[in-house]
Amino acid sequence: MRRLFNTPLNAVISTLLLALLLLAGVRFVEWALVHAVWTGTPADCRAVAEGACWAFVHEKYRLILFGRYPYAEHWRPLVAMGVLVALLLASTRNRLWNWRLGVLWTGGLLAVGVLMWGGVLGLTFVPTPRWGGLPLTLMLAVFGIFGAMPLALLLALGRRSTMPMIRALCVAYIELIRGVPLISVLFMASVMFPLFLPQGVEVNQLLRAQIGFLMFTAA
Repeated sequence: MRRLFNTPLNAVISTLLLALLLLAGVRFVEWALVHAVWTGTPADCRAVAEGACWAFVHEKYRLILFGRYPYAEHWRPLVAMGVLVALLLASTRNRLWNWRLGVLWTGGLLAVGVLMWGGVLGLTFVPTPRWGGLPLTLMLAVFGIFGAMPLALLLALGRRSTMPMIRALCVAYIELIRGVPLISVLFMASVMFPLFLPQGVEVNQLLRAQIGFLMFTAA
């Protein structure tokens, strides 16, 4: 704290920044809480037009959380998320870092697949294009991080290689992929990539997004 006010110039700059932060905080509270619309319809929000429209979030929270997954089956992605989170928490326990952890992940991923796809055990089949929201984001992140680790290690070793061609290719890949936003990679994988495929050849949209996330995470 003393370094913020150790000279007259620093004291002036710190005071101005603190005043701006305080002003921004007050305005945010007014927008998010004081003048917010908590219930009603989008028309009610437009009528006020001064604060956050939490009424929209309350009305569409299921769509935001679960995408186009069938409304009556929302319990399935919810349970699948719980299984994934439980597996991640179990992986933080050192005493489980043995064959038991492999069994847990194998059984857990099998349960997640059954819950999300269905088609067995009396569950309605739900194709991947209808998946969305938080469950899909969590699955892409988890599988992308784990799947990217081998490729990331190869890129790291290649970048330190004494062979110029290997080092140049790894550096080019890392800088090219890491230098663009993730949304651009996902856009290329989901929208642009199918345009380069021969007619009649189709790659699953979820698989394309997962590969794009994996490539970005590895870089």
